Amino acid sequence: MPSFPDNLAHPSGVHLELNPDRVLLAPRSTPVAGARGDVLASLGLVPEGAQRTDDGPVADAASGREADKQPVNAGQDFVFARTADGSAVDTDALDAATSGGSVAWSSPVYTADFGAGAEELSPAADAVVLLDADVASPEDLAAVEALGLQRDEVRSSLLGELDYFTVVDPAATPAYDLPEQINAALGREVEVRLEWVPLRVPVAHTPNDPMYVDQWGLRQIGAGGPGTTGWDLTMGSASVTVAILDEGVELGHPDLAGAFLHNGINLGTMSGTGAPTGNHGTPCAGIVAARTGNGIGVAGLAGGCRLLPIAFDRWTDTEVAAGLRYARLQGAQVVSMSFGWNAWSHAVIDPAIQEAHNAGMIMCVATHNQNTLNGITYPATNPLVIAVGASDQADNRKSPSSPDGEGWGSNYGPQMSVVAPGVRIPSTDRLGSNGYTGTAYTGTFNGTSAATPHVAALAALIRSRNSSLSNVAVRNIIEKTAAKVGTVAYANVSGHPNGTWNNQMGYGRIDVHAALLAARKVVKRRYFENDVVKHLRDNILEKRVKEIHEIDDVKIAGREIDDIFDPGELVVNPGVLEEVDGIKEVIKRLDRIEERMGSIGSPFVNAEDRPDVSTEVVEAAVAGSANGNGPS
Repeated sequence: MPSFPDNLAHPSGVHLELNPDRVLLAPRSTPVAGARGDVLASLGLVPEGAQRTDDGPVADAASGREADKQPVNAGQDFVFARTADGSAVDTDALDAATSGGSVAWSSPVYTADFGAGAEELSPAADAVVLLDADVASPEDLAAVEALGLQRDEVRSSLLGELDYFTVVDPAATPAYDLPEQINAALGREVEVRLEWVPLRVPVAHTPNDPMYVDQWGLRQIGAGGPGTTGWDLTMGSASVTVAILDEGVELGHPDLAGAFLHNGINLGTMSGTGAPTGNHGTPCAGIVAARTGNGIGVAGLAGGCRLLPIAFDRWTDTEVAAGLRYARLQGAQVVSMSFGWNAWSHAVIDPAIQEAHNAGMIMCVATHNQNTLNGITYPATNPLVIAVGASDQADNRKSPSSPDGEGWGSNYGPQMSVVAPGVRIPSTDRLGSNGYTGTAYTGTFNGTSAATPHVAALAALIRSRNSSLSNVAVRNIIEKTAAKVGTVAYANVSGHPNGTWNNQMGYGRIDVHAALLAARKVVKRRYFENDVVKHLRDNILEKRVKEIHEIDDVKIAGREIDDIFDPGELVVNPGVLEEVDGIKEVIKRLDRIEERMGSIGSPFVNAEDRPDVSTEVVEAAVAGSANGNGPS
């Protein structure tokens, strides 16, 4: 094993500084804590997050973040570690351990600032990503494979224009040493992308206290509680699936029984199930779709909808992209993503976001919890996703000064869409001794991680109420109906077309009841109005939209005709015809006749006696109204 390079290229261009006392490695022993600890101890290492002998908790000394707020990233086949005394990692000892068989591979750790404070990351030694065009020919593929690389067909199929290669013997030739060799083998310069592994899981949560059973957020956003609420309109449909792209979900949780579309997938093995690889995904899933009315636990906001669990392994950009494509291929309509990391490659993830958007999926992403202006983390900065911040119990942006007394704050800035409750949220937890509490429920799931599934659940409720709405229409409804709460001032701002906006709260705090009212389906009147609508749609609308724009009488309540007629779908909203003088009175009279005749069980007017609604008659009626004369 050669010495670790002092510098490596990151695709963003951000400077990477070698962190000499840290290492990412893959012990060959079983992932039992004791056995893994023996391997680390023999190298003078301790697991990241463990107490260090010289200066206290590793997380505090290294990054200033509390360990329980940003858990260390660890998997079945890899572990981040650092020296017990703060000295440099002994690469010679690592080389000997690799040769002796106790370590499969190791990789350096680098520190960099991607705009939200210092981050630690490491290139995976056993994987490398190439642009698809670079290995298009059989000759190129053979040249790359001769270097000890093997194409992973399953991952490549979920990465769009990218091909994913694994390193057959990373101990001999780690991935970070391969870019120059690949260029030499192909005889030209190509773009080689390493797979970067975050030292800390990039989720946006803050679990802390014992269970707090009051689900205050559901009442505050108008889902449940006294009076007419969103749940009076819908509690979710089983035809709508929300993908939980996270650390997996407790598949056997009693409060999630019957919620799963199926058992999902593990993005590390690209097989198996979406069972937990960590604690974070299960409470996110419970906020969305814990079963409602089953007499146990908590109520999910969209408790009638389905869940698709997708479990991260290493939290790499390739896993984000593969997870999004998997969710799309499985038919998920909404994706909840309670995470963010600026070191991920946009070139890897953005195409998957674009494809998901094109397919009609609604993507809800956390802004993160550093209480930072202009600190919203990627991919919440992508304009195709809904960037979700956290609100507190006083309906303000969650900040260290919020009345709950917790010292974190929701990131904010120009990409803000909406906020949702994100502090002391009760939800499902992993079973047994796992999870945050060991009691199957947590009462204090916090952060923009808790806010994000609220918005994902609202999107699922909107789709449940009106399945014909596009993802753009769903987002518009969420933003336009958001409550203008908090102490901040909202104003019309360029680039934010869905109403008044503020960089701390976006368009405001989500309002479930208002959103579901706005999502109601258009129901046409029977008989006479249906006939008129049919003639307008089939014979007039396409030809006469330009003329109709100029009719003052159909500019209702300050709205132009575009808000009434949708020429793309040729749908007429109810009530439009009523606003044209004369037609309104005719409809009222016909409705009264229909009401009286309804009990007899026969039509109130025979087909041959129905009013003349030919094209000429309707055109004359509309033209007469435009001239100030009601139709005769």
